Amino acid sequence: MNRLLFGIFILLLLCPLPSAAETEGKSRYVTLRYSDKELLHDFNDELILGRKLSYYLANKTIVTVEDEVLAKLDTIIEKAETVLDMFPDKLHITVVLLPTKNEVGAMYFAKYGKKVNHIAYYSLQEDTIYISVDDAKLKVVAHEIGHAIVDHYFQVRPPYTIHELLAQFTEKHVTE
Repeated sequence: MNRLLFGIFILLLLCPLPSAAETEGKSRYVTLRYSDKELLHDFNDELILGRKLSYYLANKTIVTVEDEVLAKLDTIIEKAETVLDMFPDKLHITVVLLPTKNEVGAMYFAKYGKKVNHIAYYSLQEDTIYISVDDAKLKVVAHEIGHAIVDHYFQVRPPYTIHELLAQFTEKHVTE
């Protein structure tokens, strides 16, 4: 019973639904949720695209840090779709920024009742990527986006091993 109450408590604390203390931004492919501007700035600083991917940002309208982060995420998704040669219809995912892997683990525990040490994960049921800002790197984001694209592309979800191999392939080739 205590485990259930703890899970509910954590879920209420870290609930991905927008609240007064949570901000939400939207782009073509992403709904981005974060708790404060500092977290957003930290994520933006950690998410370095590199010279080749940064070239694609020149075509996007960027005024705020939120615009830049959304543009980066859209660019990664577009590159991942090209790498996988998978272009699912109506792809739109949610990305939730959490400060550390401890919060990612707490969110996972609240939803699935398992303790994990993940720095990020893609929830198939919620169509949402939860990511630790402390550990946010291009390869981590690309990997989770790979999961999202594979999930949206196939009508019948492939086995976990295939899902993971395609996400690893995405991670490797988006970051080259």
